Amino acid sequence: MNKDELIKKEYEKLKDIYKNSDPIKLQLCDDLLNKAAFLKIELRLLESGIKRTGAIQHSTKGNTRVAITYKTYLQTLSVYQSVIKSVDKIMANTGDVEDDAFDEFLKKAKEGEN
Repeated sequence: MNKDELIKKEYEKLKDIYKNSDPIKLQLCDDLLNKAAFLKIELRLLESGIKRTGAIQHSTKGNTRVAITYKTYLQTLSVYQSVIKSVDKIMANTGDVEDDAFDEFLKKAKEGEN
């Protein structure tokens, strides 16, 4: 599979995660989902390079430094996390969420303390 196909597959995967969300919000986040898919594939490629070469570079003089690939990976990861967080925040359900069994348990426990 080439890079564009991998990005498209990841994009479809992300869209599927939010398929039950508000269609207007989904449309609003479409570009962010594309960017997140691109970043995810870039991260995979960077990871494979780091696994091969390592995160630390050693010079012939005995000096060491963090590999540029590793720095790029960390920056890309940070951006990816930010994009996903933004999408998740936009797509979040703003309505009242019903209490589940655990919430009910906590309420009863709290009432028992009083």
